[in-house]
Parts: sequence; C-alpha cells; structure tokens
Amino acid sequence: MNLGLAEQMADKDPSLSRDLIAESRQSATIALADLRGLVRGIHPPVLADRGLVGGLQALALTAPMEVDVDVQLVGRAPAPVESAVYFAAAEALTNAAKHSGARTGWIWMRALNGRLSVSIGDNGIGGAVSNPGGGLHGIERRLAAFDGTVTVASPVGGPTVISLELPCVLSSEKI
Repeated sequence: MNLGLAEQMADKDPSLSRDLIAESRQSATIALADLRGLVRGIHPPVLADRGLVGGLQALALTAPMEVDVDVQLVGRAPAPVESAVYFAAAEALTNAAKHSGARTGWIWMRALNGRLSVSIGDNGIGGAVSNPGGGLHGIERRLAAFDGTVTVASPVGGPTVISLELPCVLSSEKI
C-alpha cells in the first residue's frame, strides 16, 4: 500500500514519496528477516547441511547434559520428517534439562520396514506427562501430522523415555 501511495505522490509530493519508499524498504527488510526465521524454524540449516543424523548429533553437543547418540540410517528421510524428528528430539532434551534433573540422556534411532523409530531418554526424576499446551503435547501434535505416534514412559523416580514412531521411506541419498 505504501508503495502504491508513494507512486501516486511522486509528482505531487516527492518528499512524502521518498519517506513512504523508505518505510516500505524497512518493512520489507523486517518481513524478510521474519520469513528467514520461520524457514529456519521449519527446516534448520543443520538438517540441510548434515541431514538428520548430523542434526541429532549437533543437538547432543549443545545439550546441557551428556547425551549419547546411537543413530543409524541408510539414506535420508524427507525434509519435513527430518524437521519433525529434530524438533521433537530438541523438545525432549530441553524438557529433560529443565525439569528432570538428568545428568545424562540418549537418542536412539533406526529405520526399518518403512517406519522410523526414535527414542529419547534421560536418567532424571521421571514423572513427565503430556499436558495441553506443553512440550510433550507439542511433540504429539507435530508427529500426528505424519501419522506418527508418541509414547511417554516416565515413572516417578525415572528414567523418562519418549518413543516416536512414524511412517518414513528413506531416499538413497546419503549425507
């Protein structure tokens, strides 16, 4: 709208036209930054660069506890599946660090017969439950979009194990 108005005002009020163009440029810069952030949130650069295996290894390295990664994939999951699993693992590790008092955690993943199985666990105090609006509920919603399931085993006293299962055919592409 500002650009259209700037165009109309170019001959009548060049100063106003320049101001409207500058404001439009600033708005476009902000919108582009927001869009870039959204795209990164959908498919983080680490996944594009290193695939799901590398992405999960990177998560483990940045976790505030020691996290063992045992991930074996031959091929590559579709980008939306990679993102869903990556963000689910990130949320599970974040929950462990914030709420469980865990000193160690682990990520295990395998693909077999068109299914991707992932487990994220920790040695914390347990008692994790899925509440509407909470992190575990978010994981459930994210995986449901792929006909996936989430199972939480978290007895009081621990450990907590979050198991993800979703349909997934790997490509022959390797990273």
